[in-house]
Amino acid sequence: MGLSSKRTGIPTYEHPDRLSDNPEGDLRAYEVFVQTERGKPHTHCGSVDAADDAMALQFAREHYGRDQACVQVWVCPRDAMIRTDYDKDLVFRLTDQSYRFAKGYNVGAKWREFRAQRDYEDYRKEDIKEHF
Repeated sequence: MGLSSKRTGIPTYEHPDRLSDNPEGDLRAYEVFVQTERGKPHTHCGSVDAADDAMALQFAREHYGRDQACVQVWVCPRDAMIRTDYDKDLVFRLTDQSYRFAKGYNVGAKWREFRAQRDYEDYRKEDIKEHF
């Protein structure tokens, strides 16, 4: 029985027991970002493994688009992303902006004290009315 015309151009391999020459495999890791509403930022939601960019986008649509309603999906090859090194790079602000945070003011305690004083004054006024 002969092969069909479409199957005649199939290359033969010298080592049929070897599946891939690439030790990592044929798939690349892609990071997935989704946008839930127009105008809002994209958020990282996970990763997919795919052979190419189009397949990664399709996998991301099927997997992460099914989990939540989203208007746009981004995929980015993980090896194309640049990051800082935990041990070598220190990420910090160049200027001190701690004045923007209400850490040292203890606003909660002052508010509770003010409310307690106001509640006491209201109680005292009502108490005086009842007795005099």
